[in-house]
Amino acid sequence: MVASKKVTDKRKIAFIEAVAPQPRTRTEFKRRMRSISWNDAFTAVEWLNANKRTAAYRRVIQIRGELEQLGTMLDSLRQQRQEGRARRTGRTTLPSQEEIVQFAELHNRFRERHNDLNRLLSKYTFEPALAYDLDTGIWRFNPVPKGRRGPVIEISEGIFTLEVDETAVVAALARLAANRELYKARLCEQCHEVWRVSERKMDRFCSQQCREVWYTASPEYDKRRRDIQRRYRENVNLKNAAQDAARKGRN
Repeated sequence: MVASKKVTDKRKIAFIEAVAPQPRTRTEFKRRMRSISWNDAFTAVEWLNANKRTAAYRRVIQIRGELEQLGTMLDSLRQQRQEGRARRTGRTTLPSQEEIVQFAELHNRFRERHNDLNRLLSKYTFEPALAYDLDTGIWRFNPVPKGRRGPVIEISEGIFTLEVDETAVVAALARLAANRELYKARLCEQCHEVWRVSERKMDRFCSQQCREVWYTASPEYDKRRRDIQRRYRENVNLKNAAQDAARKGRN
């Protein structure tokens, strides 16, 4: 039997319908993409927070970890390829034999890991869904989960209720990774307990308390506080000196 949990979101959200009109401007397109990626991150975060310490949770975390590692490896391969093209055009020196071997080894590891990830994804069942928009005549193709797997939660907002299971979360994380936005579904780096939606890469904590604990424990915290106090005293001294000079000028 599939377990079911209900999560009610207190934040106003708007799920993007498959037949939403085509964006007409670049600004509207960026806004649409941000909304779509936020929905994916939100559903993944709600499911992860509701199903900790379950087998389904561990499977999803494994896939997210693989997506993250593959993204890092892909960045490295892309950088090395760009450097190689620059060398071939004579802008830099030619690569050494050692560099060529290192690139080949990294590419092989990436390909093997990529194949392993696809084998993991093949355990989930999706079916194609084609939707249309009468206003623009645009067709949209998207794989959707076929059947349910793992715990199911309901996310409700107004008249909308979305059922999210393990397969839906895997699909959401894969879409985020494809858009290089996997960081938007992030585990707090301080408490390592709460998943959160991160709009920016710099948003690393689930609360102000976790943020303060992190920076207080940092080896650079004392030095940073001393620097802040020093700059504050310097600003106060400059302000007092300017006020004294102004008073002397009036006298």
